[in-house]
This record gives sequence, structure tokens and C-alpha cells, in this order.
Amino acid sequence: MKVPVATFFTGFLLLAGAAIAEDQPAAQSTPVAPKTDTAPITAAGFALDDVGFFVVDLKDGRVVAEHNADRPFIPASVAKIATIAAALTILGGDHTFTTTLLADGAVKDGVLSGSLILKGGGDPFLTGDDLQAMAKDLAAAGIKRVDGTFLYDATSAIEVPQINAMQPEAAGYNTGVSALSVNFNRVRVNWQRSAKAASAIAAAVSEHVTQPVDAIGLAFAEEDAAGPYVRAGIASEDRWLLSPDLAAKGQDWLPVGNPSLVTAEVFRALAAAQGVDLPAPTPGPAPEGARQVTQHDSIPLTNIARAVLRYSNNLSAELIGLAASRALTGRSLSLADSASALAAWWKLRLADADWSGMVLANHSGLSSDSRTTPRQIVTMLEEAATSAGGADFHELLKHIGWKGVKGSARVKTGTMSYARGLAGYIDTAAGNRLAFAIFFNDMGKRAALDAAFDPRVKEIDPASRPWRTRALKLEEKYTTGWAEQF
Repeated sequence: MKVPVATFFTGFLLLAGAAIAEDQPAAQSTPVAPKTDTAPITAAGFALDDVGFFVVDLKDGRVVAEHNADRPFIPASVAKIATIAAALTILGGDHTFTTTLLADGAVKDGVLSGSLILKGGGDPFLTGDDLQAMAKDLAAAGIKRVDGTFLYDATSAIEVPQINAMQPEAAGYNTGVSALSVNFNRVRVNWQRSAKAASAIAAAVSEHVTQPVDAIGLAFAEEDAAGPYVRAGIASEDRWLLSPDLAAKGQDWLPVGNPSLVTAEVFRALAAAQGVDLPAPTPGPAPEGARQVTQHDSIPLTNIARAVLRYSNNLSAELIGLAASRALTGRSLSLADSASALAAWWKLRLADADWSGMVLANHSGLSSDSRTTPRQIVTMLEEAATSAGGADFHELLKHIGWKGVKGSARVKTGTMSYARGLAGYIDTAAGNRLAFAIFFNDMGKRAALDAAFDPRVKEIDPASRPWRTRALKLEEKYTTGWAEQF
């Protein structure tokens, strides 16, 4: 049973306060799948409970393979399917995100007496090139100086300094989230040291623009720390200590913890290059009645979704999910509450499905607290195959093939230490299309990693690498088998 988006808000008020893992009504009976050979699981060194999968033929909904189909697993980035498929339906594939430059006050002789406001619309793909174009428009509008305030308005979404505090603080995939975000909220750090001097600089880098960012503080530590880059202070301060054991010269990428301020600073510098003098940026909402100077519209959501599903950018998934939950509820929610809102949307839209045990901690899957079952992911894929805001969800996923195997697949991967997932569609040698999800989890080892977590350590646990290799080999054995058999 599908529930129209218009009726969601009432349902959300009833569901959002309850644990998303609450018991659900029993699912309707489905045909029993043929017995699946589980010998490869134990042969690969996995416990039977560590692996789960569910495979259906989209033509008739026939279950062709299953094992632990209703066991909750950590989905990692496979959770992006839940986010993107819902957002495409809620917002529409042609939805765009708008970043606006507003002016409040009179302009005389090139001087704006009042406020200039950079207002974010949650664009996941906003770049320095886009801000440069807006700065050029500002200069063309005849404004050369602001005698007042330069505001940055990120109030259309929650702002947090990192996606998940239980992930490495220096990981480029664990950035801050804001309605004003530029270049995926990462900066490139270049450094060089000699016996006499040391220097480091951070820059916002896009295709045609490399803009130094003074708001990012960098200094070399006097002694080696627990990682190559360690935060000095809280995440939103964007101050880093670099290890003295780094190479004499090099570069790397660091996440931004105060995205809206950094975005405003980048715009200010780009405006200066166009001959426009702006005061230091300060946060604040756009005044009522402020007039538009220029705006930048993102590419359509369908195109954004394709890139996010193929390259798995976490920030983009979070911003897309936040936009979808805001459309549903009319509120700016936290990442956890926003993810729960989309989980509630799935439960209302497909009320006959079994959603027991589903937990979405955020929109990107960057959390070991999230849980989905193989059956739940396949249910989402079945729905997305026919309803994804006008988009062809199959085409949005990354194409893969296997050497010597007839058939191919469109997939979303998910990987964390001791958690691996793969889901999508298999186009079989016989010409059928299957929806599938397969997960590998070692919950005990994952829990031990979380218990010993140190945010300063950036490296992946080396002991998990052989585990992942075994999972990938078994994953390929099963998926290629399904491609050839069905």
C-alpha cells in the first residue's frame, strides 16, 4: 500500500517519536525460495549468522535465493539506497537546489548601505566555480563595496561539524554538514618544512578555482601525535596540528568543520578578486524583503543522485536526505531525526512490508548503528524500479561486469571495517532482472573497534583487510552464480 506524500506529516508525528526498530505487523506471506547452498559461507571462514542475502525476480516477485533475509545488518553506504530512492520520489528527479545572493539596503555610487546575504539552499554540488560566477554577477550589478554587514544564511538545514563523531576526525569523508557547503566541504592542505622554516596552507579547490582559506588554522605540532593531522580544539574551529613526522613536502585533504563560514570566506575572497569589498562574514538569517542579486541553481536531483550512488559521497547523501525530510515535515531536523523521518516514510508508503529492526542513524550510512535487513533493501529496490521521481533507478547505479560471466549488474557498495554490503539489480544471462542485497558483518569485531575508537587515528584497521578480501570473494561467487543461474 502506498501513502501519498501529502499525508506524510500526520503519520510522521505518530512515528518519529517511536523507536524505528519497533515491532511491525507480520509481512504478507511470500513464496519460499529454493534452498540456498550455504557451504561457501563456512568454507570462506564466515559464521552462518555473519552473512545474509535476499534475491527476487522483478518480473514476478519470485524469491530465487535467500539466507538470513530478515536479519539486521550494518548496511554502510548501501543505506544511500534508502535515502536516494526516497528523496527522488519525495522531491522529484527535476528538483534543484538554489544558492542565492541577496541585498538589503540602498546602493549609491557602488556602495550598498545595508546587508549582503549569501543564502544556502543545501546544494550538495556547490563549487568554487559557482561562487566565482556569483561574485562576477555581484560586480556586474554595480556593487563595489558593502557599508554594513555580509551575512551568511545557512538556516534552511541543520549545521553539524561532522557527520559522525565515531569516525576519524581527519577523514575527508566525515565532513561538516551545512546548507552552505562548497567543494564537498574538503580543503586541500599543502605543506613544506625545512630545518629553518615550516609552512602549511589550506585551499578550497574546484575545477577552475583554487582559493586559499585563511579560516582554516594549520600549525606543526612540536611532537608526534596519534595521527598525521589532529584537531586543535572543537571540530567547528577548523584548527589542525600537523605531525612533525610528515614528509618534508606534501599535500592531503582535510574535512571542514564549519562549512557555512568557510563557504562565506571563499565567496568573500572571490568577490575581492572581482573588485568587490565585503566585510568579514557573520551568520544570520536573510532579512524579510531582501532583494535578489543573483542565484545559482544546481543540476537536477536525478543527475546528483547518479553521481552520489556511483561515487558514494557522504555529504551529498546527508544534504539530499535533509532536503527530503524538510519537504515532508516542514522542519530542519538533525541527521538522526531526518533519517528516522525517511524511515517512517518508507514504513508508511509500503505498510505491508516488514520493517522490523530497521534503524537509519543518518542518510549516508556512515555509522555502525544503522541496521537494515536484506529483504528491506530489496523491497526498496523493487519500489524504486517503478517509482523514483521519474528517474530510471537501475540506470543511476554503477555498472559492473564479471570476467567470463554472462550477465551484469547495477550496484551500490558499502564498506566499513567488518561490514560489507552490495545491493542493486542483476541482469542475468537468461535476460531476467533480479533485485538483490547481500551483507557481511562481524558484529563482535566491529563492536570491539567502536569500543576502542580514537578519533585521531585515520587509518583503517589493518586486521579487517583480510576479512574484507574474503567477503569480496564470496560476494562475487554468489552474485555471479545468480547471474548465470537465473
